[in-house]
Amino acid sequence: MAVRTKHGRIVTDADLDRMSADAEAGFDLSAWKPRGRGRPSLSPGRPAHSPRLATRVPEELRSKVAARASAEGKSVSDVMRKLLQDYAEGEPAGKRRR
Repeated sequence: MAVRTKHGRIVTDADLDRMSADAEAGFDLSAWKPRGRGRPSLSPGRPAHSPRLATRVPEELRSKVAARASAEGKSVSDVMRKLLQDYAEGEPAGKRRR
């Protein structure tokens, strides 16, 4: 079974040998810098956690939304936040197909 990184690259035996040799040689922790604590909050001026909302949609709809968002220079998350904000504020959702 192939092992893949989170970006999909296959980790080879040569990669494992190199990582093992690096670990056995020791790590210089004096140069280590901790990463940030995740993404910044979406709540302005507040260090609050930004909760994640998930929903399931048909693949065709996801593809259409992603394509349109990309064409407009937006992310799907930006589009979803705008739609939810409009809904929460009582804005009309526009013409709906039936």
